[in-house]
Amino acid sequence: TVPQNVPTPSRVHSINGYSIEVTWDKPAGVIGVIEKYILKAYEADGPNVPITSAELADASMLTGILTGLRPFTNYSVTLTACTLAGCTESLHALNISTPQEAPEDVQSPTAISFPTFLLMSWSPPKTPNGIITQYTLYMNGIPIYSGNRTTYIVKDLAVFTPHQFLLTACTVAGCTNSSQVTLFTAQLPPSHVDAPVLTVLDSRTIYVQWKEPLEVNGILDRYIIYIANNEQNFTKWNVIYNSTELFLDFTVPQLSPGTEYLIKLAACTGGGCSISEASTAITDESTPEGVPAPKAQSYSSDSFNISWTKPEYPNGIITSYGLYMDGVLLQNSSQLSCYAYGLAPWSLHSFRVQACTAKGCALGPLVEARTMEGSPEGMVDVFATVDGSKEVQLKWLAPDKPNGRLTYTVLVTGLFYAD
Repeated sequence: TVPQNVPTPSRVHSINGYSIEVTWDKPAGVIGVIEKYILKAYEADGPNVPITSAELADASMLTGILTGLRPFTNYSVTLTACTLAGCTESLHALNISTPQEAPEDVQSPTAISFPTFLLMSWSPPKTPNGIITQYTLYMNGIPIYSGNRTTYIVKDLAVFTPHQFLLTACTVAGCTNSSQVTLFTAQLPPSHVDAPVLTVLDSRTIYVQWKEPLEVNGILDRYIIYIANNEQNFTKWNVIYNSTELFLDFTVPQLSPGTEYLIKLAACTGGGCSISEASTAITDESTPEGVPAPKAQSYSSDSFNISWTKPEYPNGIITSYGLYMDGVLLQNSSQLSCYAYGLAPWSLHSFRVQACTAKGCALGPLVEARTMEGSPEGMVDVFATVDGSKEVQLKWLAPDKPNGRLTYTVLVTGLFYAD
């Protein structure tokens, strides 16, 4: 028959945190042969389902080992006796607490990185196996902290430097190490960036060279080149190069001839950028471009006031302006205006400006203008021919010097016939 009155285990002894030795007495009044015993362990305050069990086929043995337990945990242990007719579990259980063991799954420390210190932190072991009594933090193989806290600040470190860290967690039963991890302090911008070296190749090109900073303070990420020129009074800086390809030279194209440029270099890491002092270069001059047409204004019948502006692209320092009137050089100076006089009234003239640099001269477009009109000079000869009793035909010759656009008025005096 099924066993009756199966006794509670008489003694439970912890072998370690993971296994126990259980001793029991043979059930009394069993009708039949006990085929086997089963040991079961239930977690205290847990579900009514055994955490682990052990089946012992040798019924002559009254001692068994139960494994698969967790350290530092309360268990209730029962005994089950089985015959061919069935099994019966003891009504009561024997309680036991497994001892502590060394922790398992100790996590490697992590850090928030700053340029000269690390804010270290770590989590408790995933499987503490007891009460953690102490953490020990090692840096480069040397213990730097022991205690119960889970944070620590490592100070006075060099910028962007690797360090090896390892964490040990301990219970009263022993200690366990985490895996070693390499952590870096944070990057900073380079300490100093030398000004670039500039070589003028021609009137529109500058070759820029530079050196890598001596103290990078991190991993170089990119170089940036800024440029400004005297045409904008060096107030506006434009980026002409921004590359993560860490070349040490760049050719700046499409510049203006005869122009002074300031060029500076920025070197960047993950911690920011540092900018050099500016280097200066002046592109070679060339002949001017965009020489303007002059403005000729006449305020009298014998003169002009002529003025003009600078070329759109001087391409250097303008050394002189030449004003041509009717193909003849009238003035050659640095002035932007000229006064022409002694001209005939209503006379047509052509004007052209020439601008020069040290490399040559360029002419602007041709414009034409007239002086103001004056009073005609000379006599007007009139010829009259009688044409019948009531008509006279008049003809006349223009004056010798019209001095403008002529209009004529005929004045007739005498008696007129009326119908």
